[in-house]
Amino acid sequence: MNILKGIRNGLCFFLVAGMVACGGEGAVEEEAAVEEPLVEEEVATAETWDENRFYTTFAATDYYETWDEDDDNFLSENEYYGGFYDTWDVNNDNQIDETEWNTAVNDWGLENQTWSEWDDDGDGILEEEEYNTAFAETGWYGEWDEDDDNLLSEEEYTGGVFSAWDENGDGVWDENEYGLYNTYYGV
Repeated sequence: MNILKGIRNGLCFFLVAGMVACGGEGAVEEEAAVEEPLVEEEVATAETWDENRFYTTFAATDYYETWDEDDDNFLSENEYYGGFYDTWDVNNDNQIDETEWNTAVNDWGLENQTWSEWDDDGDGILEEEEYNTAFAETGWYGEWDEDDDNLLSEEEYTGGVFSAWDENGDGVWDENEYGLYNTYYGV
């Protein structure tokens, strides 16, 4: 008898739950509609990390202002190299060792570079002067200076960084390209 009551109660519960589910069909769809755009928005965020978004996000930090030692809102060639030196020094010990250099050269897409050409004195550490001399030979400062005024605006700087990491040239960073930004700027 108890088994029959349990089956009957179970069937009644199932029937009531089904009726509630049918009556609440719109509520279930609304809930799904609310959740679905959030998922789409997350995917769209990763797919729309373009140069403008990078510039806006980067401009909200104080990196550029910190590197702009003379506060003229532009980076001179020396300020540019100093900013890069600080960026490549990921452990913030005010020197670049061979491990940091190897990682950065790879991450920034610098080809045909050798540690020994950068580390002139062979002490295993890149002092800022050694770094500046070798980095100048990459020609990046001139390439990034779009208006050829021998000064880099923040927009020119971010455009250069964006292009350096947009490996496939599609104007959008994928997860790997964005990962480099997060590694060096951690914003």
